[in-house]
Amino acid sequence: MDLDLLRLDRDVARAARAWRAAVRDLRRAPAPADADPESPGAAEAAARLRNPLDPFRRVSSRTTYLELTGQTPGLGAELGIASPRPPAPPDPTGLAAPLADWVHALTLERVVWADRVRLAAAWRAASIAIDLPEPARMSPREARLGLLADPTDAGRRRFAEALARGAGAVADAARILVERRHEAARRLAEGSLRAIEIPGDPPDAVLDAAEALLRRTESMIDRAPTWHDALGRAVGRDAASGWPARLTPRWIEELFRATPLTEGLAIDLGPLPRPLGAASFARALARFGAALALASGGGSFALAHAPFDLRRARRAALFGGLVADPVFCARALGLGRGRALDQARATARGLLLSLRLDAARASLVFRAGHDGGEHVLLRSSRDRGDRFEEATARALGAPIPGALAGVLPALEPDAAVRLAGALLGARDRRDMIERFDEDWFRNPRAAEAIRDEDGAPPASRRATAAALEEGIEEMLRSLASL
Repeated sequence: MDLDLLRLDRDVARAARAWRAAVRDLRRAPAPADADPESPGAAEAAARLRNPLDPFRRVSSRTTYLELTGQTPGLGAELGIASPRPPAPPDPTGLAAPLADWVHALTLERVVWADRVRLAAAWRAASIAIDLPEPARMSPREARLGLLADPTDAGRRRFAEALARGAGAVADAARILVERRHEAARRLAEGSLRAIEIPGDPPDAVLDAAEALLRRTESMIDRAPTWHDALGRAVGRDAASGWPARLTPRWIEELFRATPLTEGLAIDLGPLPRPLGAASFARALARFGAALALASGGGSFALAHAPFDLRRARRAALFGGLVADPVFCARALGLGRGRALDQARATARGLLLSLRLDAARASLVFRAGHDGGEHVLLRSSRDRGDRFEEATARALGAPIPGALAGVLPALEPDAAVRLAGALLGARDRRDMIERFDEDWFRNPRAAEAIRDEDGAPPASRRATAAALEEGIEEMLRSLASL
């Protein structure tokens, strides 16, 4: 292997940062396709649409991936002469395998960048006609936000029907992105996606856990009459006590100021969600947990972080789950004991709906084909809609229309790692309580323990079936205690 692995590791870290920043910018405000190139800000908008990985082709190419995985063809391959491949040289750094995963992920993202831009533009195009009560046009993004933000049944129904009627361009763009990504993965390395994107040992352990979670929590949900009513409940609007009027980084920083949790770290939260209900604060705290894990890793980037990183997902779940903790509601939000318990119970019901939808997403992304594999968006139009409605009806109690497959919820490749992180996060919470008491989030020693763990390479990048089962058991215990 002629590669300088340490230099490659630094380049991968730079490429990953550039890609994350570009995706964040794209979600915030992609330029419309017909924007005037002479208009103010046009140059900045055009720069935002450029492929962020073009300057990093060394770490986003098939050639580098094959070198890292020891699959470089022998010398006679170009002449059609069979020749043995040289054995892979020793790798005392242990970097080759984790770097290969990163190069695989970055290569796919470079190839499909134009498809991501198309999807972002479809979300923001004013393609939906709606009466509010005056006739108006809005984007699918605005309709989705209206659906989640409207506190009335009639309002949610209006936005839901408009979204289902007018999000065809988003659904098409999402499907094309998945098709292009899977084709690129096939050309890069046959059968490689599941091994990298599903952090299970074996990968099917996470998908089996998704099925177990749906089965074992089915009796715990209140079935909603419609899918938009179910999503309205998941927002957690009825758990409104104690939250600040504005959701800011400062509010999150104040929660942990008495501990060394963020000491010396640059925590990049990005734009925080609009505070619609308890779920918005859960999302913000989850983003904090993920950013904490990313900022805490020391040494080699590829050894500390995976492209589909289980530790980041665990930290997101650990901190995001605080909103359903009665001790947090009492001590961080200032609620009385009874009120804190009521709020935690209401929030937990909403988070359970979201978690069940995450379990359905994992199955739709990785286990929706006729053979038990494959992404649901790769199926025929009719099969795709039927499978999507079946899975979402099971998760929520009412089906999301098949026309919204790939739209709501997004069916991204991080579906499995999010679910695995949520289950292991429940186990992490129990560990924190046993070691540092119920208010572990205010304990300086707990903060030090988290920093110490996150500062070292993970002992394992994968969750075993036993660990996932333990996470489900702990989650069920926590729900039963509320």
